[in-house]
Amino acid sequence: MSDTKEITKLTQEEMDVVIYDSRVGDLETLQEIFDSEKLITPKTLTVIKDDITLSTPLHMAAANGHLPVVKYLISLLDKDDVKQLLEAKNENGNTALHWASYNGHLEVVKYLVEEVNADPFIKNKSGHDCIYEAESSGQTEVENWYLKKFTPEDAFDVQENEAEGTTKITYQPGKESKLADDQARDAVFKSRLDSKDSEGDTLEQKTQALNIDEK
Repeated sequence: MSDTKEITKLTQEEMDVVIYDSRVGDLETLQEIFDSEKLITPKTLTVIKDDITLSTPLHMAAANGHLPVVKYLISLLDKDDVKQLLEAKNENGNTALHWASYNGHLEVVKYLVEEVNADPFIKNKSGHDCIYEAESSGQTEVENWYLKKFTPEDAFDVQENEAEGTTKITYQPGKESKLADDQARDAVFKSRLDSKDSEGDTLEQKTQALNIDEK
């Protein structure tokens, strides 16, 4: 077999097989392709994508919540190639993490962010980062995880009101430095203000809807 650092030349039809197996979560077949029969070198994964949408196998696995496949694909690559795959964008500028966030696959999101350092602040062509995509699609669990992950510990109290279908975020300053607290609060405020801008609300409506109270 050729050096694993080399890229196997594939037709689009052959690429589509890998993309499909990733989309449906067929880990066994993917292992046969990359491990058992050594049909394709691991580095080839960095160039496999749909010729129309530009989506990669990682996009497909992440979008459908196939965590074992996501982990396997990542395991095939070295650090630099993992970074390249994580930052790969489809035709709309979305990364695999954008899709996992939008579809509410929290365990995939956690793995990509915490284990392999995927960047949730990369923006797509609409100017949206992964946190925005989670919020806009109503994936409250993912959104709240992001907010807790990327703000100072105990800086925000997230409360769900199931009856009204709303989320209340209460700011609790003082645990970290004032600058860190202010930056965290401003980041959440701006994110939600941007969301309300897209909905065409008045400034008063935006302020009421944001519902961020400083204690």
